[in-house]
Amino acid sequence: MTVEASFIVTWTVFLFVFLIYLAFYSYDKCVLFQDAYAVCFRGSIQKREGDVVSYISAHLKEQFGDKYFAVSEVYGSVDRNGNAADVTGECQVKVPIRGEFTMHGRSEWQIRTRARAQIINPTHMIRKERRIENIGGALADMAARAD
Repeated sequence: MTVEASFIVTWTVFLFVFLIYLAFYSYDKCVLFQDAYAVCFRGSIQKREGDVVSYISAHLKEQFGDKYFAVSEVYGSVDRNGNAADVTGECQVKVPIRGEFTMHGRSEWQIRTRARAQIINPTHMIRKERRIENIGGALADMAARAD
């Protein structure tokens, strides 16, 4: 009975540790996507479209910060594709067990995510909306006078 209990306790502890690291992996993946999208969105609403990539590049490290559990350094890159900005974030969860027991057959689990935001100029959009609204109001007044 002692031998059986030692196997059960060992595998139970292993299972709990594995679940904890799986929770770290899930948390880190969600936070990495959230941070990538947040900095991508903030960069996409810059007044000058030429400032988008420089803004995102300047704020990547600040946004990623040090809020991740059991990971190596978090890397980020930014790319502009036409009228959209893409931010890619990457890190690896360090798992202290042999590679045969991990998800990818390595001692570290890699997390890679990509966020995309449409580049818009809020000031330009608001002014355009107001122009359309004013033209529509003027047309409605002209139609009312004609009746």
